[in-house]
Amino acid sequence: MFEDSIRGSIQGFVKIIDKESGEVIVDTHNDVLYGNISAALAHSLIGNSGSFLAYMAFGNGGAYVGPTGIISYKPSLGGAGSLAKNPTANLYNTIFVKKLSNDSTSSGSYNPLSRAFIPTEDFATNYEDIVVDVTLGYSEPPTGLTPSNSIQQLPLDNSDFIGTPDVMTGNFSPNTLVFNEIGLFAGSDNLFAGGFTQTVSDVNNFVTQGVNFSNTPGAHSKLMITHVIFHPVQKSANRSYEIIYTLRIQMGAS
Repeated sequence: MFEDSIRGSIQGFVKIIDKESGEVIVDTHNDVLYGNISAALAHSLIGNSGSFLAYMAFGNGGAYVGPTGIISYKPSLGGAGSLAKNPTANLYNTIFVKKLSNDSTSSGSYNPLSRAFIPTEDFATNYEDIVVDVTLGYSEPPTGLTPSNSIQQLPLDNSDFIGTPDVMTGNFSPNTLVFNEIGLFAGSDNLFAGGFTQTVSDVNNFVTQGVNFSNTPGAHSKLMITHVIFHPVQKSANRSYEIIYTLRIQMGAS
């Protein structure tokens, strides 16, 4: 009997590593926004430049630490509940975004510290991995970038961070920069100048940008395709982190 459909699988894995010590800060599974990634994959197969993997965004709204030290986590935007397309999906609270380079479309502006690539091809496997390898340097995010210019990197990682259930209110330590959620976004590569968001307006414009698959020259587009939430990680000026984000695409998976 012939099967008229095959089962597909897209899995995500995330590691955050201290670049100086080699310590693994986070090692976890991420969730895929299935409806959104289906749209992005379909449009990329016909060459729509607004559907390519283009951004990694960092946020601080996915988890919070209560006064007794207990960490509470908000639900992921991906997984089983994301079968329907969600064109307005964003992180709970975006604070920084980095643009991704790739071997195919970034020849004039390739950044080896913020790249998406496919490792050496292995035709003996029945899956394909996309690796997104991004470094947060010592000076990133820039001073004054975060909302109200109030959350900045401390010189050393001695956080007194106490979060709140609604981080959007800003009711947390104004002197500590943490992140606890990351998302990958497909889109056009023209949502801000340079390789990362440099102002609060850059971040706000990224968040409010919608989907545009018209493929017209100069069109702006953004679509969230993955989401991962983890324990709060402080970003201080004495720390540089490497984020290794792997997407494994497998057709015919059981």
